[in-house]
Amino acid sequence: MAGRKILCVDDDEAMREVYRLHLEAQGYRVTVAANGLDALKAIETEGVPDLVLTDVSMPLMNGLELIKRLRQNQRTSRTPIVIVSEQRSQEDALAAYAQGADDYLAKPIDVAILVAKIETILRQISPGLQLITAPPALLRGTVIVFVHGKGGVGTTTLAVNVAAARNGEGASTLLIDLNLQFGNAAMFLDLQPRYTVADLARLGTASVTDDLFAEFLTDHQSGLQILAAPLSPEEGALVGVEMIQRAIDLARNHRHAVLIDLPSTLDEATLAAIDTADVVCVVTAPHLAALRATTDLLATLSRIGKSKERTIVACDRIRPKGIDDAACAKFLKRKIDVIVPYAEKADAAADLGVPYVMLEKPDPTSRALKQLGTTLGTFKPAPA
Repeated sequence: MAGRKILCVDDDEAMREVYRLHLEAQGYRVTVAANGLDALKAIETEGVPDLVLTDVSMPLMNGLELIKRLRQNQRTSRTPIVIVSEQRSQEDALAAYAQGADDYLAKPIDVAILVAKIETILRQISPGLQLITAPPALLRGTVIVFVHGKGGVGTTTLAVNVAAARNGEGASTLLIDLNLQFGNAAMFLDLQPRYTVADLARLGTASVTDDLFAEFLTDHQSGLQILAAPLSPEEGALVGVEMIQRAIDLARNHRHAVLIDLPSTLDEATLAAIDTADVVCVVTAPHLAALRATTDLLATLSRIGKSKERTIVACDRIRPKGIDDAACAKFLKRKIDVIVPYAEKADAAADLGVPYVMLEKPDPTSRALKQLGTTLGTFKPAPA
């Protein structure tokens, strides 16, 4: 997105310089203003920016009034606006959204995450800049399921980040959230889906065609697509085995990869998804309870016919401390294929709905997540 113009509005001179320094380092053209009134003058003299980044509490004209003025002007009515404010309450955020803000971030903000947010917003309004190659009309994409024996090991985090990484490398990718009771993969992408897999199920398996299936997907700014989980546990009961199999078949026929985030319960729906998988990614953590549950899960996968050769184990270091890698492998009595190091900023990225792999500067954690995606991408679909 180099060359795009960003207007940064904040009455704190130090913050204006922080924005200028970091955004110009990414190739953006930056204009700064100390309040809403100066921002309007800057737009009048220097033209409409591609994005406005503004504080709320400022003298002369605050951020909410600035948003109102921008939305009333035909020239700036569609300009993306991001609020960065010390006001952290839900009411403050809702007031900003009511005026027309596109996003709301609370200070202090990690600048790398802010840059990633800006990039995804600008990509959303510039679809022509995406480099994802359209897949052939008919594919048989690889189905990758993410499973875990115990909750809280970061399975959804890994599924979302691997999906984003694969899509970013040019592989058309769909993420299906089949945690039918408490799925939240869409939240990890800062999406509010209009439709979910439960809405699809209401139509009946026989009614779902390729074109109709596509209407139930939610697009992420990066080009990644998601079929979201039901909005409530009660709606999860609507989704039967036949619909799950139908959705996976339709998804894989038009994409390079279909990633499925599954719950820890091995019910009929989960087993149906596992049965379709070309490769199973078992997610664990370096803690005794997680490792014990993983041992049981690996034994179950073996009993239902999932070969060791098509099973990958990923150990997600969700906390700074834990059992060492060698001891984890010894406990599981098998090799751990990918170790994902602990990252202090991972939770903040998830809270903001930004996949960690989309942050600007690669680190050991993002490299491990991309390595996991590459490893899973080496598996080819089994013959139909």
